[in-house]
Amino acid sequence: MTKPDRKSRRWYSPFRRHIDDQSGSFSIEAILALPFLLFGYIGMYTMFEGLRENNINLKASYTVGDLLSRETDLVDMTYLNGVNSVFAWLTRTQSDVSIRVTVVRYDAALDQHILVWSRGVNGRTDLIQDTVDAFVTPHIPILADADTAIIVETWSQFDPIMDIGMQSTELYNIVVTAPRFTEQLGFVGINDGTGSEHNDGTDDDQSI
Repeated sequence: MTKPDRKSRRWYSPFRRHIDDQSGSFSIEAILALPFLLFGYIGMYTMFEGLRENNINLKASYTVGDLLSRETDLVDMTYLNGVNSVFAWLTRTQSDVSIRVTVVRYDAALDQHILVWSRGVNGRTDLIQDTVDAFVTPHIPILADADTAIIVETWSQFDPIMDIGMQSTELYNIVVTAPRFTEQLGFVGINDGTGSEHNDGTDDDQSI
């Protein structure tokens, strides 16, 4: 340590013993540092838990999309409610979950994804064509003319396990899957011979 010059010796001398003293107490330093270490550990654990929950929800969303892509029969709201229960079981969450399933068909002449049908579960509203154009289309990969795609959207809630200033966060995922064994995933009452309901703005006698 550099010694003070003559001008500073007057105020330095009384404190010299304390300034030069490099001894310390491990117990006192540990007590001072422990709260910061604990807060940092708890914060990292909570943030890691949030990332883990989001990863679980994403994998569950892909599983639901794969389940729907293998379906060859018509589905209805009872089926979709069951899929929502499957998603809740896969995520192992204690909060409410919800899904929305939408089927679109690509029209190359219009360069547009035509809404075939959309159904929300557990309070989620059905999509309309304008919403598909504005929000869903950017998530859909390139399709050939008349190809269809199944869009699965999922929601769940992440509540931090410890209060570190983080708020509850809604975990949202969107997954696009192509039907595997059929040209299009159908919904009961929409172009199945039992009804004429559709959402694409076409006439009732026009096939989708």
